[in-house]
Amino acid sequence: MTIRWPIHVLPARDVSFDIAPRNLAAPSSVSGATQVVSSDAGIWKAKLGGIVINRRDRVLAFRAIANLLEGRLNSILVPLCRGYQPVPAGSEPLYDQVPHSDDAFFDDDTGYAGRVIDVVTVGSMALRAVSGTVSVNYAGTIEPGQHFSVGERLYRVRSFNADTGAITFRPPLREAVPAGTNLEFDDPVVRMKLATDDAMNLDLALRRFGSPTVNFIEDL
Repeated sequence: MTIRWPIHVLPARDVSFDIAPRNLAAPSSVSGATQVVSSDAGIWKAKLGGIVINRRDRVLAFRAIANLLEGRLNSILVPLCRGYQPVPAGSEPLYDQVPHSDDAFFDDDTGYAGRVIDVVTVGSMALRAVSGTVSVNYAGTIEPGQHFSVGERLYRVRSFNADTGAITFRPPLREAVPAGTNLEFDDPVVRMKLATDDAMNLDLALRRFGSPTVNFIEDL
C-alpha cells in the first residue's frame, strides 16, 4: 500500500503541481527557425515548499516519511488542495469527519469521510486517451484547470462540455479506465517519488524549527 503525505500534520506554505512538458528541439536553421516536437504530453512534478516544522510530532513525522521513502526508491501519494475543485455550493459541511457511534475518533484523531462529488465515466477510455464522456451526478461547475485522479494517477481538466459531458484532459491516461469509474474530484492524489535522493534532508534551527522544501516527480 502506498503511503500518503500527511498534509494536515506537515502543511506546506508554497505548493505547486505542474505538468513538465517533454519536448525536443532541433538546432536552429540559418533563418533562426527551430522545430520543436513533443515526445509525450509530460509528467507531473510537485513542490511542497516551506513545510511547517515547529513541533516534536512534525519532526518525527518528517523523519519517518524520509525513512520509508529511502530516497527515490519508494513512492508516496501527494494530495492536492480541494479549494479549486467543483464542490457544490453549500456542500462544505459534508466533508466534516464523522466519529464512531460513541463519538470517539480513531487513534490519530481522524474520523470517517465520504465522497461528495459524484462524476463517473459513461464509456470506457483506452490507455493514453486524452478525452472521454462523463456523467455528472452531483458536482459544482467543472472548469479547465481543475484536477481529478483515477486510482493513483492525476489528470488536469483541459475542457468540459456540460451539455454533452465531453471532457478532455492531460496527461494521457496512464491506464485504461472502464465504464462507470468514478473520477476522484474530492481528494485528487498523484503517486510520486522524491526528485532527488536528498530531497528530504532536514535542517533544524535550534534543533526544533525547520521549513524544508521537498520536490517530487511522478512515479511512472
